[in-house]
Amino acid sequence: MALRTRISYLYAFCLLTAYALFLPLGGYERMMEGKYHAFLLLSLAYVLAMTVLGAWREVRWREPMTLAALAYLALTALSAALSPYGAAVLLGGTRRDGLLTVTLYVACFLLLSRHLRPDRRLLYAAAISAALCDLLVLVQLTGRNPLWLYPAGLNYFDGDAAYSGFYAGTAGNIGFTALLLALCAAAMAAALVRGGSKRLLAPLALTVWTLWRLRVAAALLGLAVTAVWSLPLLFPRRKRAMWLLTLLLSAAALAFLWLYPGDGGTLSELHRLLHGEVDLTFGSSRLLIWRSLLPLVAQRPLLGGGCGTLYLRNVPPFYWPREGGAVYFAVTSAHNEYLGILVDQGALALAAFLALLALGLSRAYRSAERDRCAVAGAALLCYAVTTFFSVATCITSVYLWLLLASLVPKRGKRERKVG
Repeated sequence: MALRTRISYLYAFCLLTAYALFLPLGGYERMMEGKYHAFLLLSLAYVLAMTVLGAWREVRWREPMTLAALAYLALTALSAALSPYGAAVLLGGTRRDGLLTVTLYVACFLLLSRHLRPDRRLLYAAAISAALCDLLVLVQLTGRNPLWLYPAGLNYFDGDAAYSGFYAGTAGNIGFTALLLALCAAAMAAALVRGGSKRLLAPLALTVWTLWRLRVAAALLGLAVTAVWSLPLLFPRRKRAMWLLTLLLSAAALAFLWLYPGDGGTLSELHRLLHGEVDLTFGSSRLLIWRSLLPLVAQRPLLGGGCGTLYLRNVPPFYWPREGGAVYFAVTSAHNEYLGILVDQGALALAAFLALLALGLSRAYRSAERDRCAVAGAALLCYAVTTFFSVATCITSVYLWLLLASLVPKRGKRERKVG
């Protein structure tokens, strides 16, 4: 195995283990900064090492996914150069989603797409990390404060009272933790269906149970959609029958939501939306946030305000209804990765990003006979759905680029079984 391949494998392994489980000093109060510094350290070291080894010469620059990623980076850089917010675009806001972060995403993607050779050990590493995160979450849901991640005297159930939001696991915000666990669950389930080791059953069951206990609707919806729409991925020899079954199951789900009024919560909100009842507090007030961002899109539709600058654009605060009143919060994220790109980087960058996602999913469906593509494709589909309701940060988005790199064709290289 070439040294460049080994280093790429080590970088991917570190992302799935050390980075995923890393808990900074200061607990959840320092989670974003701690994870960002770890991301910089790992990714800059990887890019530097690969540059010294001349790895850029082997990148397939005419590969469609490569061209889409380069277009996304170029348009993001153009948006940053023309942004009225100056140097703020380099690092971005509190979530550190600026130009430096996007550049590292794309640079690592380009190198990994050529030199990474995914195999079952990476999936096992992700499964072990997910299981350890599950155990931490389940302990936290008992009201304990293991590893002193919460401020002294507080625990998980003090969320939205003593502090803003809810935090659990190794990613901090439960939205981030649930997204990562959902990706792992989708990948493990796909590997099992494709004949992978039964050793994945225990971490898969534990992860699904943890997600159910967390009750993050976006992650549960992502898994549900993936379970249906990944059928042609998992059974490629019966692709026509699986597509028909997918459409029938989707129609049945819509009919259920149309008829079932629910008892509050996400299902009830979806039922009311299908019947034309729109309440801006749906989805933890996400509809209210999305509507408040539309004027910003109209101001700079093509190139946006510059990556990571939403917090500077004077968006009215949103609120969460609570008993006896409402709690107001500043809008620093679109709570939708696609809308976030549209606002910050513009419609052109969003088109390039969507093209990259479409190419990755297309590659997965067209090459579903290969276990690697089926497993990565299922996880990518889960990400694409879940991130419609999620916040994009380096804690989660780096795994999108790892999945995309896994789907780029590796010509002339032997495929290894995953799972």
